[in-house]
Amino acid sequence: MKKIKASSLLSVAAAVIILAGLFCFINPLQAYVYLVKFSGLVLILDGVALQIASSSAHISFTTEKRSMRMESILNFVFGLLLLFNPFMTFILYPMVIGYWILCFGIVKIIISMLMRKKVRGWLFILAVGVLAVAFGIGIINAPSTRAKDITLFIGAFFVILGLVLLYDSGKLKRRHETIDLLF
Repeated sequence: MKKIKASSLLSVAAAVIILAGLFCFINPLQAYVYLVKFSGLVLILDGVALQIASSSAHISFTTEKRSMRMESILNFVFGLLLLFNPFMTFILYPMVIGYWILCFGIVKIIISMLMRKKVRGWLFILAVGVLAVAFGIGIINAPSTRAKDITLFIGAFFVILGLVLLYDSGKLKRRHETIDLLF
């Protein structure tokens, strides 16, 4: 059986995220409905995947393992919030997703500070965190709470996040699949 490379998985994830972002631009109202339906499930699956990845990571990557576990717990908690009350989620989705993006950014900023002496790309992680914090605050404090407007903002975040993941995938491929949790 052929092993799947980490950079390939990251590229596929980036493509899916970029396509989701583009779908938000093409059909914002329908995208909002799909985001509400599937965001919780995706965050829970991502939380489980990060937990598995942190458990199977090399023993010397303790800081990376902790950061993956922090992100896993964050995704799992927000995934449960989105999954178990669909009607309320439909109404409060911008707030919940805005706070998730904000927390995601804060976690990335903390990770970058913890890893600044261990990883050369810590400024990249910091930039992703600052960008996520800006988007999270933008969504939470959006002047328009219309689903269409919020979906466009979320779509922009997804496209930028997908491009960051593509960049990260290329960097991971050049480093011959050694994972230092650059993102």
